[in-house]
Amino acid sequence: MNRWSRRSVLGLMASAPFLAAAPRAAHAVSAPTGDLETRIQEIIGRPEFAGSHWGIEFHATDTGQPLYSLNAAELFVPGSSFKVFPAGTAFETLGAGHRFRTRVYRTGPLVKGVLKGDLVLVAGGDLLLSGRLRRDGSLALPDPDHSYDLSQGAGPLPGDPLAELRGLARQVAARGVRRVEGRVLVDVSLFREGKESLANGMQNATMSPVMVNDNLVDITVKPGGAAGQPAVLEVSPPNAYLKVLNGVTTVAAGTAARPLTFTGAADAPDGTHSVTITGDVPLGVPKLFRAYYVPAPARFAAALFAGALRDEGVRAEAGLTESPRPSSHYTHGNRLAEHVSPALPDELKVMLKVSSNIHTAMWPYLIGAIAGRDAENAKAAGMALQRELFERAGLDGTPPGASEGTYTPRFFTRFLDHMSRRPYYRAYRRTLPILGRDGTLADVQPDSPAAGHVFAKTGTAVRLQQGPADLSKGLAGFVELPDGRVLTFATFARLRAPSAEGAMELARLAGQALGEIAAASYETSR
Repeated sequence: MNRWSRRSVLGLMASAPFLAAAPRAAHAVSAPTGDLETRIQEIIGRPEFAGSHWGIEFHATDTGQPLYSLNAAELFVPGSSFKVFPAGTAFETLGAGHRFRTRVYRTGPLVKGVLKGDLVLVAGGDLLLSGRLRRDGSLALPDPDHSYDLSQGAGPLPGDPLAELRGLARQVAARGVRRVEGRVLVDVSLFREGKESLANGMQNATMSPVMVNDNLVDITVKPGGAAGQPAVLEVSPPNAYLKVLNGVTTVAAGTAARPLTFTGAADAPDGTHSVTITGDVPLGVPKLFRAYYVPAPARFAAALFAGALRDEGVRAEAGLTESPRPSSHYTHGNRLAEHVSPALPDELKVMLKVSSNIHTAMWPYLIGAIAGRDAENAKAAGMALQRELFERAGLDGTPPGASEGTYTPRFFTRFLDHMSRRPYYRAYRRTLPILGRDGTLADVQPDSPAAGHVFAKTGTAVRLQQGPADLSKGLAGFVELPDGRVLTFATFARLRAPSAEGAMELARLAGQALGEIAAASYETSR
């Protein structure tokens, strides 16, 4: 059975054929700078990359000409490097200063502390209702992110995942509400919800205007006291919507353990949901981790918000079987609370810095609903706006290979060249991982003179199967040279590992090589 790696492209890529190219000799197809060409040829010619095929282009934004080009018109799998496209579309259509607003309204009068009606949280598309925002204004962006729960070192987000909901609850309590006679509801009418297949363990996720804790329930699994006993589960955030049933067994150290798997997902008539986690956890293992995408984010958020209200002394119950629609009650006079998100660049960092796939899948919906003003077909409207941006950049709105998830290095460098000329360029490039400093590039070339001067999106796609594993690696973004000039670049590689086990080590080596190539453009310019 095929399985894609932690930074694979979304479901589109999982269903696309991905064939390794026959070994071909790398060759330059334009007149490159000698020093840079020498460095690149040395890197891609290493023994560990034998039989690989590379596509590389460095483009000078001041001259509009390629500084170096290698197979730049060929199609490659960019992996998550393609996320620069929805990010650019968000900047172009929403604006760098855009903020999302989550508001709470009452639908009836407030009489002596009793709300004689419902309390409705109207979702505005904020993706950071997660406790990621620290007091100093920075974001918690652990790598691996909790959405990559199969990755070693993944775990729950630091901080309180209900921080923003608690802030809204405090505002409601401060307005004198002591009891809600109706129900706590969540209005997700900003756009029609949809399902997307993510590459993270092939889970499906619901795209919804409300997202609390990335619409994930984090489950930490610890061994019980002895072999044969049930494991110990810690669920975060605890909530009345989802019941996690424990089917995990503690086994002796060294015993072959069944992987943790979700089974038996079911909805109950009262609107709650249950799922069983099964598998084994060996004695001596401190903990294992899995994350579960909630199928009904509005119910999940309603249950969490009702709990936050009770913590603030407001008696309230969530309405898990009701779906409110836009109401005449949504007026300034009926507004009880509001949370305003950080500006757009911070909203994009989870997609770009730590490569969250659920955030990526959400952006076409948000762009289409808000900028495209199409609540019914938000995703299609968002993708149409991305095609318009491609065309304004002088590119094909539907480039060859895009339906299979393949692009040319030249398509990337020209798109990024257009981005470098937009008024939001500096904000845009700061959302990308920074070489040797943060995100998925934090540990790539940290001691290079180029560290801190390369802003680029990483990408990995691995197709694991019987025998050899096909691997694609990508890196695309900007190099800011010492003299202030800007290069756009895209570097892609097709490789083949002898086995599934060897694929991830080869991916690590290739990731460092791509960073080294980007660093070479900075170092040789000096």
